[in-house]
Amino acid sequence: MIGAAIIVLREVIEAALIIGIVLAATQGVPRRGRFIIGGVALGLLGAALVAAFAGTIADAVEGMGQEIFNAAILLTATAMLGWHNVWMKRHGAEIARDIKTVGRDVTSGESSLAALLVVVGLAVLREGSEVVLFLYGIAAGGAGAAPMLAGGLLGLAGGVAIGALLYFGLLTIPTRHLFAVTGGLLLLLAAGMAAQAAGFLVQAGKLPALADPLWDTSAWLPENGIVGQVLHALMGYVDQPSGMQVLFFLVTGAGIGVLMIRFDRTPARLASAAAAVVATLCVPALLLSLAPATARAAHTIYSPVVEEGEVAIEMRGHYDFDSRDDKDGAQQYKIDLEYTPTWFWRTELLGKWEKEPGAAIEATEVAWENILQFAPQGKYWADFGMIVEYVHSLEDGGNDGLELGLLGEKQFSSTVLTVNLLAEREFASGAETAMEYAARYRWRISEAFEPGIELYGELGDWGNSGSLDEHSHQIGPSLLGKVRAREHSAIKYEAAVLFGLTQDSPDATVRFQLEYEF
Repeated sequence: MIGAAIIVLREVIEAALIIGIVLAATQGVPRRGRFIIGGVALGLLGAALVAAFAGTIADAVEGMGQEIFNAAILLTATAMLGWHNVWMKRHGAEIARDIKTVGRDVTSGESSLAALLVVVGLAVLREGSEVVLFLYGIAAGGAGAAPMLAGGLLGLAGGVAIGALLYFGLLTIPTRHLFAVTGGLLLLLAAGMAAQAAGFLVQAGKLPALADPLWDTSAWLPENGIVGQVLHALMGYVDQPSGMQVLFFLVTGAGIGVLMIRFDRTPARLASAAAAVVATLCVPALLLSLAPATARAAHTIYSPVVEEGEVAIEMRGHYDFDSRDDKDGAQQYKIDLEYTPTWFWRTELLGKWEKEPGAAIEATEVAWENILQFAPQGKYWADFGMIVEYVHSLEDGGNDGLELGLLGEKQFSSTVLTVNLLAEREFASGAETAMEYAARYRWRISEAFEPGIELYGELGDWGNSGSLDEHSHQIGPSLLGKVRAREHSAIKYEAAVLFGLTQDSPDATVRFQLEYEF
């Protein structure tokens, strides 16, 4: 009886808290009841079907079917919550102004409610299927039906009571603040779901753990305690999280938060926002599931000019070809989420994956990158800025570090020259400051088609440059451009083929960069 009660209580708390927050977040939106009830009904039906075919699901992916099933549910729910939060940033103010008559004015709410129907249904589906499977395991161990039923009902009542307390507690908040509070809770809920999904994918062997555990708080806030369970339901709290779970939490939370700011009261961009929420989740998940490059710096040209208000997802990387086995096949990839809050500052959160020749790809670092523009574009004879990047190593024995760089760009009548001078240094005793450079000269034939030539190289350590042949230097043709998908979104692309100039350089390198702005 006790075992059944604890299991049911734990799972019902998670579903009840989600439903309570959803109910509070949709206060005043017409027809919300039928959508949420429909979501609960669909979730229960789905849980019954999952329980009936549990064996098939488990065998579908080499015994990891339940983990992958749960991860798919959580990522879908995260995307739906992100879309709802963006929608509420548009309509929350008008709902708060007239909570009783808003139904006549906000007819577009059904699109958001449909998303929440999916969230509620998936929450009930996931927790319900786990309850059935756990209870089946208890029954297989010889537990009687009557004690299991009594314990299950006790756990159900306790979970519903906790969800109701949360809901009515939220309703005591003044209406003008209600949607800000519930929006924050839904943001944490979405980030926590993404982190839980990452945990399931790590268990299934589909993602690397990065660090396992990244920290351990089980001694003072155990996950299986009441407070731990509530925090787990609200924000995916885990007392011993892996690095991958924390990365998913931060990227998802930052991504949805940026989108909420970016698309605040801008209805024409809501479709782009929905696509961006999905991309924020799917693109990192796809790359993380790939096999990860050399310690050579990524081939990137940084412009000092930033565009205020820009939000973008970007992927960049390169692949080396060489006649020597120790250089052939080296790869490096970076993926980042970027935002430009002002005319002079762009900030990015990024992850890096590398593959040494003959080795498997692996995640090597996460970083916080910032570009600072010194003056408005065109005010002086050339544009200048700097890059500041903090790097956190994910490798065993690796050290964190800092990258600083001076950026310059000069526009002529139909051409542009961009030059970068970069310095990197690890936070370690005796570490050297490594120097690098990059340059590009391009012809602006059209916005979508700009051919050019690029040059990259290493300058050795500060005060100890060494000989030319000891460093990599490459040059080659490039092509870049910007294609506008619609009024407020565009796709930027860059590609280049670089040829080695020194003995230390790879024979050839193919580099690419793809960015989606919204």
